[in-house]
Amino acid sequence: MPRSPRRSVDTLAAAAALSLTLMLAACSSGAYSNDEPERSEPLADVSTTVEPSTACPALVAAPAGLAQQKAAEIGCIEDGNGNWVPQGQPAPADAAALPTASAQPDGGIPWNQAVEYAWTTQRVCGPLAGGGNSEDDVFLNLGRDYPDRQRFQIVVWDVGGLEPIDGGVTLCTSGQITLYEGVAQIELTDPGLIEVYK
Repeated sequence: MPRSPRRSVDTLAAAAALSLTLMLAACSSGAYSNDEPERSEPLADVSTTVEPSTACPALVAAPAGLAQQKAAEIGCIEDGNGNWVPQGQPAPADAAALPTASAQPDGGIPWNQAVEYAWTTQRVCGPLAGGGNSEDDVFLNLGRDYPDRQRFQIVVWDVGGLEPIDGGVTLCTSGQITLYEGVAQIELTDPGLIEVYK
Protein backbone atom coordinates (compact mmCIF):
# COMPACT_ATOMS: atom_id res chain seq x y z
CA MET A 1 0.00 0.00 0.00
CA PRO A 2 1.57 3.35 -0.97
CA ARG A 3 2.18 5.77 1.86
CA SER A 4 1.61 9.47 1.73
CA PRO A 5 4.78 11.52 1.20
CA ARG A 6 4.20 13.40 4.47
CA ARG A 7 3.90 10.20 6.48
CA SER A 8 7.01 8.76 4.82
CA VAL A 9 9.03 11.86 5.72
CA ASP A 10 7.73 11.77 9.30
CA THR A 11 8.45 8.04 9.56
CA LEU A 12 11.97 8.45 8.15
CA ALA A 13 12.72 11.31 10.53
CA ALA A 14 11.43 9.31 13.48
CA ALA A 15 13.41 6.25 12.34
CA ALA A 16 16.57 8.36 12.11
CA ALA A 17 15.97 9.75 15.60
CA LEU A 18 15.44 6.24 16.98
CA SER A 19 18.58 4.93 15.24
CA LEU A 20 20.66 7.79 16.63
CA THR A 21 19.28 7.20 20.12
CA LEU A 22 20.03 3.47 19.92
CA MET A 23 23.57 4.12 18.66
CA LEU A 24 24.17 6.60 21.48
CA ALA A 25 22.86 4.06 23.97
CA ALA A 26 25.27 1.43 22.64
CA CYS A 27 28.19 3.84 22.82
CA SER A 28 27.39 4.97 26.36
CA SER A 29 26.99 1.38 27.54
CA GLY A 30 30.73 0.78 27.21
CA ALA A 31 30.40 -1.44 24.15
CA TYR A 32 33.05 0.66 22.37
CA SER A 33 36.30 2.00 23.72
CA ASN A 34 37.50 5.53 23.10
CA ASP A 35 40.45 7.70 24.01
CA GLU A 36 38.51 10.15 26.20
CA PRO A 37 39.63 10.43 29.79
CA GLU A 38 37.29 8.89 32.33
CA ARG A 39 34.54 11.18 33.55
CA SER A 40 33.89 11.71 37.21
CA GLU A 41 30.12 11.78 36.70
CA PRO A 42 28.22 8.92 35.00
CA LEU A 43 26.75 9.44 31.56
CA ALA A 44 23.02 10.01 31.49
CA ASP A 45 20.95 6.94 30.72
CA VAL A 46 20.05 7.56 27.08
CA SER A 47 17.21 5.02 27.18
CA THR A 48 15.20 7.34 29.45
CA THR A 49 15.29 10.06 26.80
CA VAL A 50 13.40 7.99 24.20
CA GLU A 51 10.03 9.62 23.72
CA PRO A 52 7.42 6.93 22.82
CA SER A 53 5.36 9.39 20.75
CA THR A 54 8.40 9.82 18.45
CA ALA A 55 10.01 6.38 18.72
CA CYS A 56 6.89 4.22 18.33
CA PRO A 57 6.00 5.37 14.79
CA ALA A 58 9.63 4.81 13.75
CA LEU A 59 9.36 1.09 14.52
CA VAL A 60 7.33 0.57 11.34
CA ALA A 61 10.62 0.86 9.40
CA ALA A 62 12.42 -1.75 11.54
CA PRO A 63 12.49 -5.52 10.85
CA ALA A 64 9.58 -7.27 12.59
CA GLY A 65 11.61 -9.05 15.29
CA LEU A 66 13.60 -5.95 16.21
CA ALA A 67 10.45 -3.81 16.14
CA GLN A 68 8.68 -6.12 18.61
CA GLN A 69 11.71 -6.21 20.92
CA LYS A 70 12.14 -2.43 20.93
CA ALA A 71 8.38 -1.90 21.25
CA ALA A 72 8.41 -3.85 24.50
CA GLU A 73 11.35 -1.77 25.79
CA ILE A 74 9.89 1.59 24.77
CA GLY A 75 6.26 0.87 25.65
CA CYS A 76 4.67 0.65 22.20
CA ILE A 77 1.87 -1.56 20.94
CA GLU A 78 0.82 -2.30 17.38
CA ASP A 79 -2.59 -0.96 16.41
CA GLY A 80 -4.91 -2.78 14.04
CA ASN A 81 -3.48 -0.94 11.03
CA GLY A 82 0.15 -2.09 11.36
CA ASN A 83 1.35 1.10 13.07
CA TRP A 84 3.22 1.29 16.38
CA VAL A 85 1.66 3.62 18.97
CA PRO A 86 2.53 4.42 22.59
CA GLN A 87 0.86 2.02 25.02
CA GLY A 88 -2.09 3.67 26.67
CA GLN A 89 -2.89 5.82 23.63
CA PRO A 90 -6.64 5.88 23.02
CA ALA A 91 -7.87 3.07 20.77
CA PRO A 92 -8.94 3.94 17.22
CA ALA A 93 -12.52 5.18 16.93
CA ASP A 94 -13.69 2.04 15.11
CA ALA A 95 -12.60 -0.13 18.06
CA ALA A 96 -15.53 1.27 20.04
CA ALA A 97 -17.87 -0.47 17.61
CA LEU A 98 -16.44 -3.92 18.45
CA PRO A 99 -18.67 -6.22 20.47
CA THR A 100 -17.59 -6.73 24.06
CA ALA A 101 -18.17 -9.43 26.62
CA SER A 102 -19.75 -8.06 29.78
CA ALA A 103 -18.24 -10.66 32.11
CA GLN A 104 -15.66 -13.32 31.35
CA PRO A 105 -15.97 -16.84 32.75
CA ASP A 106 -13.74 -17.09 35.82
CA GLY A 107 -12.37 -13.58 35.18
CA GLY A 108 -9.98 -12.51 32.46
CA ILE A 109 -10.10 -9.84 29.80
CA PRO A 110 -12.35 -9.74 26.74
CA TRP A 111 -10.84 -10.68 23.39
CA ASN A 112 -11.14 -7.15 21.96
CA GLN A 113 -9.05 -5.62 24.75
CA ALA A 114 -6.18 -8.13 24.47
CA VAL A 115 -4.10 -5.91 22.14
CA GLU A 116 -3.90 -3.35 24.96
CA TYR A 117 -2.18 -5.98 27.14
CA ALA A 118 0.44 -7.07 24.58
CA TRP A 119 3.59 -8.59 26.08
CA THR A 120 1.87 -9.39 29.39
CA THR A 121 0.48 -12.70 30.66
CA GLN A 122 -3.31 -12.65 30.82
CA ARG A 123 -6.42 -14.82 30.70
CA VAL A 124 -8.38 -13.96 27.53
CA CYS A 125 -11.95 -15.05 26.69
CA GLY A 126 -14.21 -14.54 23.72
CA PRO A 127 -16.82 -16.09 21.45
CA LEU A 128 -15.49 -18.54 18.87
CA ALA A 129 -15.87 -16.83 15.47
CA GLY A 130 -14.03 -19.35 13.30
CA GLY A 131 -10.82 -21.23 12.84
CA GLY A 132 -8.49 -22.99 10.50
CA ASN A 133 -5.32 -24.98 10.30
CA SER A 134 -2.00 -25.03 8.52
CA GLU A 135 -0.25 -28.42 8.43
CA ASP A 136 -0.16 -29.46 12.12
CA ASP A 137 -1.04 -26.02 13.55
CA VAL A 138 -4.53 -24.86 14.55
CA PHE A 139 -5.83 -21.27 14.65
CA LEU A 140 -8.95 -20.35 16.64
CA ASN A 141 -10.36 -16.87 16.08
CA LEU A 142 -12.27 -15.13 18.85
CA GLY A 143 -14.68 -12.22 18.37
CA ARG A 144 -14.09 -11.89 14.64
CA ASP A 145 -12.96 -14.39 12.03
CA TYR A 146 -9.90 -14.38 9.78
CA PRO A 147 -8.82 -12.17 7.99
CA ASP A 148 -10.20 -9.40 10.23
CA ARG A 149 -7.18 -7.83 11.97
CA GLN A 150 -9.29 -6.89 15.00
CA ARG A 151 -9.73 -10.57 15.93
CA PHE A 152 -7.96 -12.36 18.77
CA GLN A 153 -6.42 -15.69 17.89
CA ILE A 154 -5.34 -18.73 19.82
CA VAL A 155 -2.55 -20.55 18.00
CA VAL A 156 -1.93 -24.19 18.93
CA TRP A 157 1.35 -25.41 17.45
CA ASP A 158 2.08 -28.97 16.30
CA VAL A 159 -1.16 -30.68 17.40
CA GLY A 160 -2.28 -32.08 14.05
CA GLY A 161 -5.88 -31.06 14.70
CA LEU A 162 -8.53 -30.58 17.37
CA GLU A 163 -11.90 -32.16 17.96
CA PRO A 164 -14.64 -30.04 16.36
CA ILE A 165 -15.91 -27.25 18.59
CA ASP A 166 -19.59 -26.31 18.37
CA GLY A 167 -20.51 -22.76 17.38
CA GLY A 168 -21.94 -20.37 19.95
CA VAL A 169 -19.32 -21.19 22.60
CA THR A 170 -16.89 -19.01 24.49
CA LEU A 171 -13.23 -20.01 24.67
CA CYS A 172 -10.74 -18.90 27.31
CA THR A 173 -7.01 -19.46 27.62
CA SER A 174 -4.08 -17.98 29.50
CA GLY A 175 -0.59 -17.05 28.38
CA GLN A 176 1.58 -14.23 27.12
CA ILE A 177 -0.20 -12.03 24.61
CA THR A 178 1.96 -11.38 21.57
CA LEU A 179 1.26 -9.52 18.34
CA TYR A 180 1.61 -10.99 14.86
CA GLU A 181 1.06 -8.48 12.07
CA GLY A 182 -1.09 -6.44 14.44
CA VAL A 183 -3.26 -9.36 15.58
CA ALA A 184 -3.23 -10.16 19.30
CA GLN A 185 -2.67 -13.83 20.03
CA ILE A 186 -1.69 -16.41 22.61
CA GLU A 187 0.46 -19.29 21.39
CA LEU A 188 0.04 -22.75 22.96
CA THR A 189 1.49 -26.21 22.51
CA ASP A 190 -1.13 -27.94 24.70
CA PRO A 191 -4.78 -27.72 23.57
CA GLY A 192 -5.79 -28.75 27.08
CA LEU A 193 -5.12 -25.13 28.11
CA ILE A 194 -8.20 -24.01 26.17
CA GLU A 195 -11.42 -23.90 28.19
CA VAL A 196 -14.80 -24.17 26.45
CA TYR A 197 -17.92 -22.52 27.92
CA LYS A 198 -21.42 -22.96 26.44
